[in-house]
Amino acid sequence: MILHSGGVQCGWVNIPLMRSLTIIGMILGWTWAAQAQGATAAFGDCLPLREMQEAVASKGVVAPANAVMTARRQVPNADVVQANLCRVESGLVYIIVALQKDGRIVQVMVDAPSGDIKSVR
Repeated sequence: MILHSGGVQCGWVNIPLMRSLTIIGMILGWTWAAQAQGATAAFGDCLPLREMQEAVASKGVVAPANAVMTARRQVPNADVVQANLCRVESGLVYIIVALQKDGRIVQVMVDAPSGDIKSVR
């Protein structure tokens, strides 16, 4: 691949630089999405939206917005990209996935009934 002022030369095709960056961004986005999905897929027992709403309405767990705010305090300057309410051995937890500015993915587990942090990894 050769970079010159007109774009990127790939073999016999000249692709403009912006298109190349867009394609690279899309590939990185897909890769990141697969990693983020895997962070919660490991638990496998996350509640569907309807059940999450019922759990919040019954006052059995803190609201998802509260859990996300708690997670954001643990991982400042990161973007929260996913939040799920899941069943684990100890009960219900919010699993919140955040993307840090350097591209690292952080998983924050928040105890759903209390709203306390259980882990950050």
